[in-house]
Amino acid sequence: MRENIRKIVIILKFFHKKPRQLLTSYLEEGIIRSMKLYEHNRQFLVTNYDIDFKDECKVSTVLSYLQEAANSSAEELGFGYSNLKTTQCTFMVTNLCCEFKNPIPLGETIRVKTWPTPPSFVIFGREYQIFSQSDELLMNASARWCLFDIKEQRILPSKTIENQDYSTYNTTKALENVKWKIPAFKPEEGELKFSIKIANSEYDHNMHVNNARYADYSFNCFSVAELASKKLKSFMISYVKQCKEGETLRYYRKETEDGGYLVHGFNDAEQVVTQALIYFA
Repeated sequence: MRENIRKIVIILKFFHKKPRQLLTSYLEEGIIRSMKLYEHNRQFLVTNYDIDFKDECKVSTVLSYLQEAANSSAEELGFGYSNLKTTQCTFMVTNLCCEFKNPIPLGETIRVKTWPTPPSFVIFGREYQIFSQSDELLMNASARWCLFDIKEQRILPSKTIENQDYSTYNTTKALENVKWKIPAFKPEEGELKFSIKIANSEYDHNMHVNNARYADYSFNCFSVAELASKKLKSFMISYVKQCKEGETLRYYRKETEDGGYLVHGFNDAEQVVTQALIYFA
């Protein structure tokens, strides 16, 4: 922002004797464009591999799209995977909240728009929107990420990433006032719906289960018959603990008083791995 003010002052000094129309035109076309808030756009084609039995994009696929868009945005800003891989640090998503306006159909070419928001001490915020080919808004989402030291297995402060002027970041929220805390429950308070023993196909390059896979586990707690008559309204998930090869996860489902569904995954030690909150329209 200080740099933009400096530019304006220089321009005003240079054009102080020029016609007002020329000055206004320069400001509108030059300065306003330079002050445009950052956003990153990426397109994806929804293929047969991406959909469920209703020919609609799976939530796990949506999460993969968001992850890919976030990765390419981070690369563009200078703190992507290629920048961090030599430091033994990586970004990990800790919370994600999605609100769906309409299903994303097979064959649609979508545009994912994303931008980071100014971080707190350890939390990096990121916002997303998904648009159809005709520019219809299909989904809003917010996520919280952290910078993680893989060797030391600890969360790092945001200032670890140097040379970032966070005062210039886009502060717009795709979702306002998200309540990130998902109510907890014990296994005996819910109903066992799904279990899986983790193998190598669930892994990503961070050597743990990829975050998008947990969406599949959560929705595997519903039958085809249940999902056939439902339209997804929102999906929120918290990633509590990493899961590794050989561990068995058990997923329990519990209905909320307001008609939603809590879906929690527990490992062999009965520790919570993920917490999800799902609402259907």
